[in-house]
Amino acid sequence: MKKYETDLTEGNVTKQLLGFATPFFVAQILQACYSMADMLIAGRYMGDYGISAINNSSVCIMLITMLVNGFALSGTVLVAQFVGAKQPENAKKSIGTLFTVFIYCGMIVTILGVLFTSKIVVILKIPQEAVAEAKNYLRICFIGTIFICGYNAVSAVLRGLGDSKRPLYFVAVATVVNVVLDLIFVGVFDWGAGGAAFATILAQALSFGLAVHTLYKNNFVFDFKLKSFVIYKDILKMILKIGLPSAIQSTVVNFSMLFVLTTINGYGLAASTAAGIGAKIDSFAILPTIAVSQSVASMAGQNLGAGCIDRAKETVFAGVRISLSFGIIIYLFINIFGGKIVNIFNCSPQTVEVALMYIKYVSVFYLANSVMFVLNGLAAGSGNAIFALGNSVLSVIIVRIPLIFIFQNTLGLGLKGVFLAMGLAQYAGLFTSGLFYISGKWKKSLVK
Repeated sequence: MKKYETDLTEGNVTKQLLGFATPFFVAQILQACYSMADMLIAGRYMGDYGISAINNSSVCIMLITMLVNGFALSGTVLVAQFVGAKQPENAKKSIGTLFTVFIYCGMIVTILGVLFTSKIVVILKIPQEAVAEAKNYLRICFIGTIFICGYNAVSAVLRGLGDSKRPLYFVAVATVVNVVLDLIFVGVFDWGAGGAAFATILAQALSFGLAVHTLYKNNFVFDFKLKSFVIYKDILKMILKIGLPSAIQSTVVNFSMLFVLTTINGYGLAASTAAGIGAKIDSFAILPTIAVSQSVASMAGQNLGAGCIDRAKETVFAGVRISLSFGIIIYLFINIFGGKIVNIFNCSPQTVEVALMYIKYVSVFYLANSVMFVLNGLAAGSGNAIFALGNSVLSVIIVRIPLIFIFQNTLGLGLKGVFLAMGLAQYAGLFTSGLFYISGKWKKSLVK
């Protein structure tokens, strides 16, 4: 275990947080490049309908990924707290239980996804020009669900042990492979969105296989033998306690996004394509905040497990400073150079116009998320995943959806109103995150 374990309860907090977050941030960028590469290459060879097909399909795949990440976070938190509390045997049990649960989940999602692909396309109200390509993309991506589960499970465990570098190495190789295969399958073989999806799952399979092979050959604490895949009931209860609220939170967020997407799709292909481009820009813009948030969860988890309350608090303040600095810089950069960024996708002039409107109004949430995500990371690291769930429900359901109706219909702002509501709703979550921190409910360790 020691080979993979890093003690996050000692040393300079800011330096350690940056050191831990940087590899995770780069890994997140590379993972985001998967679907970004799909869209860029599809836009180059297929035009607007290719971008629309992949964007709409990606929302469903993102839903699965976020569900997986929700449960994977429970592995990060449990392993981190057990390591901090000097309970290595329980850390081992957590790893085995998490891996086993993920295998079952991957199989179930694959079967259901393939069976209901056509119904999903209907529910999303995807523009008719993009329906056939969207179906192909979805079915192939559903088949690769097991690889999404596997990679995220391994990465979550390593982050709990304090290792954020190996996940970066695994995904770096896969990203390069994904881009090369995209160019071959879409550009050379002309397989359309299905080719982009096939490239993605092959790259994910490589990432997962590389991770398992490397850990197995280096005497990782879990030996990946069939007899070791065991579910411990006491550990499963804790995984569900942390992971279920996080998974539900991810589901709520993504279903809210599905509602928004169906609303935007009603404005036609240009709006649908522009929203896809805007969403991809957003996904990159918030990566530093996500990296800092996950790092805060790992560091706070270890420190709370070790009883170091003041150090956990110091971790939060350092995280907010780092995250907010990135948030301000990225907000300014994207608003200044938005036109040049959008033109990379090779879309129609009408789509460019709508995409710039999206950036102008939606990007205001970058600043709110810069602080809110860090505080949510503290909540996760302390085992208070139920708070993050409630906070998401507040922001993306209770506040966002009514705001969309008010701005779009009551005030007559149309598509502009939808974008404005998306940007402003996150500030409700920022307010409640601040209240959670002040309450001090995060100070109690989960494993003691």
